[in-house]
Amino acid sequence: MSSRPYQSRWITCKVCGHGCRAVQKDRDICRACLRKEPSTCCRRCGLMRHRVAEETGLCPRCAARPEAVCARCLRTSVIYNQEKQLCRVCNKFERQRVRNKDKQIKVKCSVCGEMRYSQLLGRAICPACWTAERNGRGICSACNKLKVIWVKTEQLCKQCYKDHLAPNSLRRYVAEFTTPYPYNKVLFDLLVTTIDWQSVDNTTYQQFRSFGRFLQQQQLKEPLTWETIEEALPALGPTNRTFPQLIRSCLLELGHLLAARGELESREAYIERRYALLPLKRAPEHMQELLRRYVDWLLERRTTLSSVRSHLKILAPFWSWCEQRGIRSPEEVQASLVNDYLMTLYWQWRCSLCQSTMELEPSDRSIPRMCVNCRAIGSFTKERRYAQNTVRECRAKLLVFFDWLKINRMVVANPVQRKTPAPSPTIQHYPPEVIRQLCRYITAPDADPVEALVLYLIIFHALSVWELQHVEIPTILTLRKDIQQPGLAEAYYVIVPKPAPSLGDRSPGRPDVRLDFPVKAASWLRPLLDRYECHRQQLVSNQRNRYLFITSSTAHRNVPVGHVFIWKTVRDASIRLLDAACNPNILRKTAGVMFADQAGAGVLRWMGWDDQQAFAYAWAPREVIQPQQLDGSQDAHSRPGVEPITFPSPKQKTRKNDSGLSNYLKTTKRT
Repeated sequence: MSSRPYQSRWITCKVCGHGCRAVQKDRDICRACLRKEPSTCCRRCGLMRHRVAEETGLCPRCAARPEAVCARCLRTSVIYNQEKQLCRVCNKFERQRVRNKDKQIKVKCSVCGEMRYSQLLGRAICPACWTAERNGRGICSACNKLKVIWVKTEQLCKQCYKDHLAPNSLRRYVAEFTTPYPYNKVLFDLLVTTIDWQSVDNTTYQQFRSFGRFLQQQQLKEPLTWETIEEALPALGPTNRTFPQLIRSCLLELGHLLAARGELESREAYIERRYALLPLKRAPEHMQELLRRYVDWLLERRTTLSSVRSHLKILAPFWSWCEQRGIRSPEEVQASLVNDYLMTLYWQWRCSLCQSTMELEPSDRSIPRMCVNCRAIGSFTKERRYAQNTVRECRAKLLVFFDWLKINRMVVANPVQRKTPAPSPTIQHYPPEVIRQLCRYITAPDADPVEALVLYLIIFHALSVWELQHVEIPTILTLRKDIQQPGLAEAYYVIVPKPAPSLGDRSPGRPDVRLDFPVKAASWLRPLLDRYECHRQQLVSNQRNRYLFITSSTAHRNVPVGHVFIWKTVRDASIRLLDAACNPNILRKTAGVMFADQAGAGVLRWMGWDDQQAFAYAWAPREVIQPQQLDGSQDAHSRPGVEPITFPSPKQKTRKNDSGLSNYLKTTKRT
């Protein structure tokens, strides 16, 4: 209803044609003609009204008011205030609240001195100070903190009283929840099954109310996919982020629940697939459909998503380069064009003054006369752009792509004919001093259990990053539920699963999924396993999660950790000890070098290397590299008893030496 008074107007009646004052706001009709019109009872309001629609049985006023869920009481009713989505009763209270608020005047509180609305008419005091004065302060019986008492009978503060009412309020809300979309109701009921009623607080209650209001207003498509979830996630603004964050957490939790039931792919698989297809957007639009068909063919051949991304990262800039030269279809690509593109990858021009680069034009190899950025003349020099192995990989991906086009009869011949020689293979590894320092840290009783266990599995057992992500704790199937599972130190072994087969992966994996720990290392390894198990039990909230390494985001779900966690753990430990960053791949190669020197290269076949890779450790040249030094002089945060380390010169030849693992290698040597 409008707050403006009605102003009468002079009209000419459309029925009788007489001049008179208007009776209705939206019609030019006199009172006599209006009384002669037939009236019908409205189906909703029950009043006799003119112009009641025969199809709906509603008068014009009721037809303009839709029936939906009220945003305040969450009941399906007639909406009187469509701007705020309020029913008749809630709209009445809202208008009354606004009128009462307009009557109040902000005054300076006599207690806190802030400008607030006064709680009392005869005294300038804000509501917070008035509550503190009336109830006083005391120790809350729930949180044991000194706060303003909100409920005297139970001696509870305001927040604890809300937490006390939350379980009953949530049960009532779940029982009365309705939504006009049936599939949304199914999703809400699925999320309700995850409620731990023993730990429900006001935050949980507000989370389900926010998500329920979201499901009542927005329809989710069936079946639910990660793409649908990404589209439905509310945006996070600079302010008022609480309710969007609650809705986002519920939507993501729904996705993980459906993934656990097998109705949806895992979140990690979706992110990996989305990341693999990301370079596709940088390709020309007329080539994107062809590249999608090529990606489908790669996936049919069981190519890993990381390999798919490497293909797209090479094909997208190649076709963008071709488009700049007017080449828009595969049949127009000739061998000379491919050779020119590979030449642009080998070399580039660099300005010696502003250090800007310019692409090499194969048709015109003369030195550019002037720099576009700094306007310097004769400042360009020719330099190497990419390494030989990078250009070789680019040529290989182009060769596979045009072979696929030839198989599908899109081109007559493969234009990739030039061969890029392979560089001589070298095995990079860290110096023995790095391994000695890390081994001292692993056996130290005050070492971080997560870092020490990750370093132990890499150095002593040569586990890869993928194996560290998916390694599992032992699981024993018992006949009775009262029998407890043995601890990690008691079982003294872990499970290392084999990766799924993929195209180009020749590694057979380890011959046995069970990885037993050495008996001679039990004196220091069992305490380490006990410390890590205590750390894991404090973090894990889902007992069905059998992965060895967990994080706060994977603790309540049965999913592996990401590769970033393994890299960050190794990096943090090495920075603390060496003031330099190590990476797990080079550490694993270093462990392979030590095992090959002590027990022969054949032992690496039992640790995940294939035959060709394993025996390369016996003849391939080796290169000693140093951990990545940090920028500037930083504190190494060394622990007591840890000696500083000095690195040898990079030109020093690799020597076979005892790295502190010779006793362990002798016990694990296999014939």
